[in-house]
Amino acid sequence: MDPGIVAELRARHAEPHRAWHGWDRVAAMLAEAEDLAHAVAVPSAFVLAVLFHTAVFDRRRADGPQASAALMRSLAGGTPQPVLERAEALILALGRQELPDTQDASLRGDAALLLDLDHAALGDPPDRFAAYEAAFRREYAHLSDDTYAAGRAAALEMLLWRERVFLTDRFYLEREKAARRNIAGAIARLRGEEARPTRTARRRGA
Repeated sequence: MDPGIVAELRARHAEPHRAWHGWDRVAAMLAEAEDLAHAVAVPSAFVLAVLFHTAVFDRRRADGPQASAALMRSLAGGTPQPVLERAEALILALGRQELPDTQDASLRGDAALLLDLDHAALGDPPDRFAAYEAAFRREYAHLSDDTYAAGRAAALEMLLWRERVFLTDRFYLEREKAARRNIAGAIARLRGEEARPTRTARRRGA
């Protein structure tokens, strides 16, 4: 990619209000994307989506994904149109945190991988997950503790009550159990409660 574009992205990801969504995270996602390349239908679009998905980022605005996609089109305009369109669909899927509404199975597959990559920190070891949660909180510094705790707990609970936190088998097998433990613990801390068994554990009679 053009060094000027990379410099622009690095500068944007160094903005002071970013605690988790900085360049280090993008670099880590790119490194993981290399390992996933064999499973990605259109790697060029996948990499563009990783690079640009939080190019415009501020927790106080709701149009970050749309603005990020527009910036991608502006800066990477020489990229073939089908690749740009696919990358934009992936960026918007990340913004909605759901698979795109399309009959294109390959696009849905790439989106599933990207969503799992975005959620990978949920299945990290406890110390790294705690650092992730702390950084996530700093990005919502404009919210009071009570408001943040209520919203974050509700968002995490929605993940916990899904049949699977991770959509792809690769991430599910590697990180699902750890993610459910981490999420349950985080919800308990946010609500000042003791950790409760996860849905999976309850179904097993634990």
